[in-house]
Amino acid sequence: MKKHVVILFITAVLAGATVVHAVTYPFPGAGPVTMAHDAVLRAGARVYLFQSGTTDVKNSIRSDDLLAVYREYPPDFSVGTREAGRVKVLYPLGDYYFMGEVTEGEVQPGFLAKKGGVACIITPLTPHHQS
Repeated sequence: MKKHVVILFITAVLAGATVVHAVTYPFPGAGPVTMAHDAVLRAGARVYLFQSGTTDVKNSIRSDDLLAVYREYPPDFSVGTREAGRVKVLYPLGDYYFMGEVTEGEVQPGFLAKKGGVACIITPLTPHHQS
């Protein structure tokens, strides 16, 4: 019994002493611009495509790829899930972003651009990057 108490005490001390660090991903260039949740991006609009930086993403998504955009991740392509548009990957921006351009449909920040089993989150460009 004493052995279990000692183990519990040591575990509690170690768990309390552990420092939790948040993971942050820097925006390329200047910080993000605040946009209304209903901001619609149409063909020709440039966007950042935020991704995890894992080898799965780096091996799957390349420049000139055309990604289908969904309002939510379509794990089973149910009847309620439909494609909102398409985004062309222009080039990588560091470890966590791609530069993209909307080619079809109407997309919004927070929508997901998907290719195979990987996806990127669409984020808006800062005003001085819009072109």
